Parts: sequence; C-alpha cells; structure tokens
Amino acid sequence: MSNARKAVPSLSFNGKSVTTTLKDYLESVSYTDVASGSSDSIDISVHNIGMKWLGAWYPKKGDKIKGSITFKDWNAAGKDLKLNCGTFVLDSIKFTGGPLAASFGALAIPASDSFKTTERTKTWKKVTVQKIATDIAKRYKLSLSYSGPSITINAIEQSEKSDSAFLYDICGKYGLSMKIYNSKIVIYDQTAQEKKKAVATLTRESFVDDSWDYSDELEGTYTGARISYKSGKDSKEISVYLGLKKEDASGSRVLKINETADDATDAYYKAAASVNKSNEKATTITGKIWPNPKVCAGVCVTISGMGKINGKYFVEKSTMQITDGGTGSSIELHKCQSRLSYTPKKEAPKKEAAKKSYNVGDVVNFHGGTHYVSSWPGSKGYSASAGKAKITLGPNCAGNGKAHPWHLIHTDGASNVYGWVDEGTFD
Repeated sequence: MSNARKAVPSLSFNGKSVTTTLKDYLESVSYTDVASGSSDSIDISVHNIGMKWLGAWYPKKGDKIKGSITFKDWNAAGKDLKLNCGTFVLDSIKFTGGPLAASFGALAIPASDSFKTTERTKTWKKVTVQKIATDIAKRYKLSLSYSGPSITINAIEQSEKSDSAFLYDICGKYGLSMKIYNSKIVIYDQTAQEKKKAVATLTRESFVDDSWDYSDELEGTYTGARISYKSGKDSKEISVYLGLKKEDASGSRVLKINETADDATDAYYKAAASVNKSNEKATTITGKIWPNPKVCAGVCVTISGMGKINGKYFVEKSTMQITDGGTGSSIELHKCQSRLSYTPKKEAPKKEAAKKSYNVGDVVNFHGGTHYVSSWPGSKGYSASAGKAKITLGPNCAGNGKAHPWHLIHTDGASNVYGWVDEGTFD
C-alpha cells in the first residue's frame, strides 16, 4: 500500500533544528514567495499550552530562522520533492489567550533592521544600478544576484530614504524586479523572465473547489508613453515617445509621465517601466490550487481549458500553507502580454586613423625633440629642432636596433636633426 502524500516543514532557529521539538506544538507554517517588491516571508503558528513559549522558549526578534518543505511521495511513491524557503529574520512575535497560542513572523531581510529603517541622504553620480545594489548589499553583508541590463544613471539623490526603500524605488523606475531571498538581493529583468518557458500547465481542475477569480480591464493600461528629458547647455526640454504602436494610431493609449529624465536613454527606460508596470494589472487571476512546488513566484505557467482566459501567465505571488488538515496553496498571476523594451543603440567604434607608411627618400616634417647617435636602446641623444628632413634609413635596414628606428637628415636651416629618431616624431 502506497503512502499518502504530504508536505512536511523543516525549521531551524539560529542554526539548531527545532523540527522535532515543534512537532507536538506546531499548528501551521505559511511560506509566502514574492516575485518583486518585497521580501519573502514565513509565518509559524504554535499552541502555547503549558506557557513554554512565554517562558524558556520565548524567542528573540532578530533570531535567524531557516525553513524548507519536503513534499513526500508527491508525484509517485518514494519520490520526494523539496522546496528551500531560505533564511529569515524573526520580525514579529504575537501571543493570544483562549486558547493559548503564539505566532511568529519572519522576513528574508538582513539581521540589521537599519536596511529598512535607517534613513540616508546621499547623491549618487555616474553610477550603474548594479553598482548601487552592490554597495548596498555589501553594507549588510548580503550577496547580490543581478541579471538585468547595464543602466547608467547620471545623478540620483537618496534623500532621507532607507537603503531598502531607495533600491526598490530605483528598480521600479527602470523596469527591474527586486526581492530579498535567502540573504540575497535578487534583481532581474522581468521582460526576459516572462519570455521563459512555462514550468507547469494549470486547468480549471487545478483550482481547489473551483476557487479562482479572473479580471480583465482596459482602464489603466497603455500602448505607449511620452516623457521629457533635458539636453544641451541650455537644458532644452525634449519630449520623446516610446510605444507598441504609433502614438496617433487607432486605439493608442498614451501614458503621460510627469517626470523629466536625465537624457534620452534614461527617458526610454522609464517610459517602458511605467507602461509595463501599469499593464501588469490588466489581466489577472487569483485562486487556490492543489499544491505544486514548481509553481512559485517568478516563473510562468500556462492556463489551459478555460476558454478566453487561456494563455501564459506570470506568477507574482505564491503562498504555501501547511496545517494538520493538509496543505494549501494560493497564487496571484498576471497575463504575459507584449511588453515595452528599450535597448540603447551601441555607438559605432571609432575608426582608427590609417597608419601612414614611409619610405627611404621621403621628405617629412620632424616635430622636434631628440635625435640619437644610434638606433639601439641606451644610445646618447641630443636636442633637435623641428623642420623638414629626409628619411635616409628605416626600420628594415641592416643592424637596426628598433629603439629609434628612423634616420633623418634636415633639408633646410630650420632644423638641425641629423640622427636616429623615435617612431611618431614626424609626419
């Protein structure tokens, strides 16, 4: 007889496993996984009979909690799946009476609460988004995963903002997604993420008790955006448009952005980001599904067998809850649609000036400098004035030491050059 499949949470506090200790007290574990805009979180509920949690077992805010979920016999007997929830910092402690219970909330943030609370003021100049993220990550001993484009900002003011709020704000303005997961700042290009293959197919039967809601709205969605930037010494304001269709085309809906960008590139990035963010709200699905470890925030799924709802969707948020009564999963999706994107034009490489060739007998213009008694390194040199001179020997002559490869003799009284000179001292 095969075992019934079940999800089993594993927890540790400050590096010490408490899975066995909590077994008789644990009421539920809820893991929330987000694609962008905040930190992952874990919530633990326990009963407090015996008042142990108000005594020797009372935890401390800032405790490190590590969590994972093992899905036993999930797809077949003996086939387990594991979901690593990551590392969290205990942020909230709550107790209730009648019945006695406790709940602990933890976030995937640095142990130092200054990441979210300490306001800083700084002007960042000529810096990339990745460099800002790198500096902030180092401050809190976090690692950084950055897979977005290289975006350079001329100048940006961090004015009385926490590092957390500042970095989230920058990423949002430039169309990048950001989250905190497992002691790591993760920043990525959502446009690229939505192009990836769907990891699972969901049908109407995938939703528990047919529990789902679908919304499709036109208001607040756009086909393009218009934004301004300042250019030139006189700071002339220039308005630019970026869109999926022409600005004056039938059905065009243009977002007017009341912000002045640094330059054209800055303007196009911000225009694309604003339109894409607004359009993510156009077509959405929320619901409760039969738990699937593959369906987590940041991946794409396919909705099938649901008529006009069918299509590819991006998972914005996934919450997995484990209780004595079983395991539940709720999801929030938005439909993957055409997204605005901008790729800066690469400047054509500057053509190197064609290297001039000279021959013995050529009359050249000596720039002035030093002429040497021989072509070999270490030879004695003397000052020589500029003027016309004739090439009498070149680099390919027998016995040339190459250090001063050309032999010149002046052709008029303007110059006194009569010896070996360096490459590049004449034309």
